[in-house]
Amino acid sequence: MRKLWAFLVKDILTTLSYRFYAILQLGWFLVLLFLFFKMSQFFGDKVSGVLSEYEGGYFPFVLVGLAASSFVTVGLHAFAEEIRNAQVMGTLEALLATPTSVHLILLGSAFPSFIKSFLLAILQILAGTFLFGASLHLDTAPQGLAILILTFVAFSGVGMLSAGFVMIFKKGNPINMIFGTSSYVLGGIFFPPEVLPAGLRGVSEILPITHSIRAMRDLLIQGRAVESVLPHIRNLAIFTGIVFPLSLLFFAYAVRRAKRDGSLVQY
Repeated sequence: MRKLWAFLVKDILTTLSYRFYAILQLGWFLVLLFLFFKMSQFFGDKVSGVLSEYEGGYFPFVLVGLAASSFVTVGLHAFAEEIRNAQVMGTLEALLATPTSVHLILLGSAFPSFIKSFLLAILQILAGTFLFGASLHLDTAPQGLAILILTFVAFSGVGMLSAGFVMIFKKGNPINMIFGTSSYVLGGIFFPPEVLPAGLRGVSEILPITHSIRAMRDLLIQGRAVESVLPHIRNLAIFTGIVFPLSLLFFAYAVRRAKRDGSLVQY
């Protein structure tokens, strides 16, 4: 925990040194919420049939999707980007020379990004509720946050697979291409998977983001009890239980191969 805290402090100091960029990110976040809020007003009843099982129309539906989608972005890119940045800056070899496990270095490097995504998801839910009037059941918010933590673990596995590919091939990352596109298009972030063709709905059921968003919408939009989302939690846990150990093994292999080939700090 002490080393994870050190990585977090480093990221906080870096963020504070670029305050204007942080302000721009916050401003863009509010603009994005406003755009989807106006879109929901513009379409109005046109999407009511598609979203008949959800209360409040399109804005609460997409608000929850956006809150969960931040973990897609961070999970797919944070680990790989940290490895890539360390290669470019020449710090990767120095980090791996310390008496710290390679997995802790990888987790510590991306840990601040996941913390920021977690805080951003909370901020999105609160801003959507109190600034734009989204009707959400905030009494189930603690359970929704627990779902986000499980989503974080699930996408940590995907992110480590992605980092392994970067370690070996430097450029060309099929994990981001496959999981990134499919999660945003098929995962139910912007529209329900039920409107997809039958074959694509089957693909959607495999994606962890689909079950994460469904569980959060059941809790926050429909106010259902946590027992009703246990099937989604089970599917997330199964995905994590399969992918996470494989990702640990693959990343360790990628580091060993890079050391053997002498390409550890090449970029």
